[in-house]
Amino acid sequence: MQTGLPKLIADYHASVRSAVALMYRSGIDLPYCRSDWIDARIDLDCTLDCGIRFLKHGAGCAVFLPTGAVDFDFGQQGEIDGIDLWKLLCFARGELSSYGFTELSFREEFSKAVQSGELVLSADNLHYVANEPRSLAVDIDSTMPGDKLPSRNLDRVLDLYAHQYLAAELMRKNYDRLYDRWRKRRSLPSKDTIDLRIYLLSWLGFLRATCEGFEALRMRVLLSEHRPEEFTELIPDANAIGKAMKRHSDLLRQVRNNVFHLRSDVDVVRRFFAEGADRLGWARELLRAFADFFSTYRVLCEVHYMANGRYGELTRGRKRVNRASAVGRHKQSSVGGADR
Repeated sequence: MQTGLPKLIADYHASVRSAVALMYRSGIDLPYCRSDWIDARIDLDCTLDCGIRFLKHGAGCAVFLPTGAVDFDFGQQGEIDGIDLWKLLCFARGELSSYGFTELSFREEFSKAVQSGELVLSADNLHYVANEPRSLAVDIDSTMPGDKLPSRNLDRVLDLYAHQYLAAELMRKNYDRLYDRWRKRRSLPSKDTIDLRIYLLSWLGFLRATCEGFEALRMRVLLSEHRPEEFTELIPDANAIGKAMKRHSDLLRQVRNNVFHLRSDVDVVRRFFAEGADRLGWARELLRAFADFFSTYRVLCEVHYMANGRYGELTRGRKRVNRASAVGRHKQSSVGGADR
């Protein structure tokens, strides 16, 4: 490709990323796939934060940024870096000469890039730059400079909560449900007995995975150095969890290995449940400590999202209320500015 086309594509992609970040901050749910966006119940023509107009259409939208309008479609898997010749041309309209093109030479250069394989047509009828990783809407970072709380989808603490802790909690609930039935009847059908064992060991395995993630994140350092100041209130809880984890850490690790891998030591589980050790009680206490920690962390996140106008990251339900109030504030400020 000639120098002008990669530069134009890079500028277009930068504007798309800015538009998607603004949409997310304004409370618009970002899609995981194209059909999610097509089916989304979003006002077709509305105002985003800062009074910027947004227009939804089909598989994409147009956002009228202060630097100029950018129109784009979401890809099959929610990609935001797909290229459409017409939309790219509209984006550069009036500025084509600064990229070294007339409209005719731009069309010719675009066609050459497609023929050479530098631009690849995908099943979603969008072109992508060959051999470059795709950018997904849900991975967009909508934080403003100086904001120390990562975007919700990029927050590794919330990842740990969603992928390890919640799995442990679900398995614990399933185990307790069957165990209560066994305690009342002193017997269970053979299938439920098997399920009881699976739920118990899966709970312990995911609990260990939660502990490992907690340690890997160096939670005390993360809270003190890589999160807003208000998150430091969680440091004593993080310290307490770290201390509690050490009590039976190695044996729980062995149980985890025997749950998620082919068993190498059939006595590990027996040792964990040795009479008088009450390691299951310890596991319950540890899981409750994680529950309290993640609950407070998520509340702090919600407060921070709201205080910093990050409405797309609020839990569903609050999002629309705060989005509406934000638009109302912008309208009022606009009217007040006109009066002054």
